[in-house]
Amino acid sequence: MLQREACTQQRVLGQAASNSGPATKRARRSPAKVAAKASAEQQDATRKAPLDHLRDAAKASVGAVLAATIAITTPMAYAAPFDTGTNLAPLGNLRSADKGTKYELEALNTEAAHIKAGIAARKDYTDKDIVDFLCNTECLEGRFDTMGVQGKDFKADLLGPNPKPPKGMKKANLSPRTKALLEEVALSEQGHALYTRQAGSTIPCPYVDYDKGFNAVFARAYGLKDGESISKLFGKDWDPYVNDATFALSMVFLEELGATGNKGLTLLHTNPILADGTAGLATTATAFAAIERSILYDLRDEIVPPTNETVAQVFARLSAYRDAMDGPQIDDQGLLNKDPRFIAIPGSYVNNIPTDIRGLSFSRTPLMNLNILMVGAKDGKGGFFPEGIAGRINTPEGFDKLAKGTEDFGNQPQIVQMPASEVEKIPGPVTPEGPSELPGMTSLTQELNSGAPLVNEKPETRGL
Repeated sequence: MLQREACTQQRVLGQAASNSGPATKRARRSPAKVAAKASAEQQDATRKAPLDHLRDAAKASVGAVLAATIAITTPMAYAAPFDTGTNLAPLGNLRSADKGTKYELEALNTEAAHIKAGIAARKDYTDKDIVDFLCNTECLEGRFDTMGVQGKDFKADLLGPNPKPPKGMKKANLSPRTKALLEEVALSEQGHALYTRQAGSTIPCPYVDYDKGFNAVFARAYGLKDGESISKLFGKDWDPYVNDATFALSMVFLEELGATGNKGLTLLHTNPILADGTAGLATTATAFAAIERSILYDLRDEIVPPTNETVAQVFARLSAYRDAMDGPQIDDQGLLNKDPRFIAIPGSYVNNIPTDIRGLSFSRTPLMNLNILMVGAKDGKGGFFPEGIAGRINTPEGFDKLAKGTEDFGNQPQIVQMPASEVEKIPGPVTPEGPSELPGMTSLTQELNSGAPLVNEKPETRGL
């Protein structure tokens, strides 16, 4: 394939040279050199007589356009992480807004599965359905993080109308350093919940049983049956709040479902404002999961209560559980990565951000995440959500279905989605009195004293 692209490149350059007459030597040079030459000619033309200037400048402009055209249209040969045909799955011709253009893409098997799963999951979900799904998962993550780190729950406006109090939330026993790092995560998760309210979700935060949810997950991770607890093996249930290790393990388990799940939702959105916002959720969740992994990497050899295993071993079990519950593709990794199919660091095996060999993070559909969180409950009532969740995306049914291909992606019927005018406006710039208030929205639980007016151009505003 690389040889074919190289021949195509030579053919394009040769045709440009034969058709340009006096420009033959110019076409044999690289596009960058041709553009530089044309620019120099144009500058030289400005020093000549007016008529000569116009004539020579026109010639130089033609040369510059030719150079730019060659640079854009010439195929480039890239080295691939794998030999052609090895561990690659062709995705066919994806349509785009570029008229007449087909993109011959080859994706790693895992990425191909993610894209086909996303296409299969599109169904007739509206953007509002996706926002409601996000509200459920952001409440799950955010309330756990906020209570564990700050010892308090969401404020009322983030909770929605008449939410049922969750079970199994309390403040974690954290070291000062870990608490400082995770407070930013907790505030960000509150912000994520605020985003779902801005975007129009009016459902209440779901009833969550953190005790039942985590213990059901750990039971599966240790090979036990439904309804059993790891107390059968170790004499005690899983308690997320014991220390830095137990809390960070519990936190990152949920965080990485947000990171992969929010990235997967970008395949389902059609409203550009919401697509951009959800992409923002994915990037921040990925960053915070990396912080949590970094904390755990420093603790990797410590024994985690009540298990008799190290942090790295417990993480490996949780990773294997998530991977087993979301379909056949490989899209999860432990705290240490020794798998040469992915990015593996010899010696340290550090793995702060799980990716494929090209550094691309993984994706999950909403249905995949629900199957993990509901511990396989087909009716949508299990695991962390014993009473289910509100909204149209409320069961894991179809989590393992893939579209046959991507050829019809651009031809899928699109239903009318939420227009941009229905999405709450983003608040204005921060003032000395604090952020502007949104109708029906409260501030987050951060407590900052108002100081001197903030000036964007000054380093003091950036933390000097």
